[in-house]
Amino acid sequence: MSKYYTGVVESRADPKQLGRLRVRLLGLHTDDKNLLPTSDLPWATVLSHDGANSGLGTTPSFFVEGTWVLCIFLDKELQEPLVIGGLPGIPEQLANKEKGFFDPTGTYPLAIDVADTVDTARGSLTAAGPVARDSIRKTAVASADFDGFEIPTVGSNLAVTGSAGGSFDEPLVVNGTYKPEYPKNHVYHTETGHMLEFDDTASHRRIALRHASGSYLEYSNDGTLVSHIVSKMFEIVSNDKSSLVEGDVIETIDGSLKLKVNKSDASGNNYDIEIGSGANMNIMIRSGALNLNVNGNVNLFSNDDVNISCDNFRVDASNKVTISSGDKMLLDSSGENDINGTPINLN
Repeated sequence: MSKYYTGVVESRADPKQLGRLRVRLLGLHTDDKNLLPTSDLPWATVLSHDGANSGLGTTPSFFVEGTWVLCIFLDKELQEPLVIGGLPGIPEQLANKEKGFFDPTGTYPLAIDVADTVDTARGSLTAAGPVARDSIRKTAVASADFDGFEIPTVGSNLAVTGSAGGSFDEPLVVNGTYKPEYPKNHVYHTETGHMLEFDDTASHRRIALRHASGSYLEYSNDGTLVSHIVSKMFEIVSNDKSSLVEGDVIETIDGSLKLKVNKSDASGNNYDIEIGSGANMNIMIRSGALNLNVNGNVNLFSNDDVNISCDNFRVDASNKVTISSGDKMLLDSSGENDINGTPINLN
């Protein structure tokens, strides 16, 4: 029966890139690095739990320097060690780079008297990841509103009803969506801070993916998805895209919005907008102009009134202007009415 050894990983810079480790073993190797430097330790193969063939599976293994591991040997000469697992614990001292059985880089462990289990898995409410997410959380984000107004018409004024805006908050993380209970939160955490969580805590089930930059994606207990990107976002779809929103869509943009349709100039690629019965389309420009440039006809149809209220109203046609009325035509002015033309025909 093979004898088991415990030891510490001192190097993972495998020249063959097979995920092998140099491990200093208790009862077999000295802690004197002058007598046995890290570079003279044999390379230990790591037992794979999900296969390792042609780049498939999880590779390389995630045992950083300073990790305690359990090993056996595959040969009688004790030159072919096999790492069969890690031994997490509660570190009592920081790394001593001068001695064996420590991380030669002096990096790990990161702290003493703290369990090797990542803080988010332990349910810590001061965990760096969730706290950092709350530090960039957006609140009181204003949504669009529309001011009502009146249009003077002959005999009465036409009132156009406004539409009140509002604001929204990005969901709170700590003591909000994040309330893990040990051992229900299953976490994968990398050296630079990338994190993947599968939290099975009752009433607070989550899936969260966090990038070291701070960008994150989280599904909360009720299925709500929060995506917070701290830099740019690109979305490329090489075929059709369909989207259904069975509720409201609120978008607030602190910058420009540019939309280009039919970039290939193909015939029949239209930009169609349909608004159901009982709803209005409201456009408000706080300060600026509404410009429309069309290399073709502008067609406007309404089965009710068309009302325009402005300071000055000008129509400039390079050819003729035609106004046709199925009933009477009323021109009402509080000033002079000038008609210039050659000739002027009145019937």
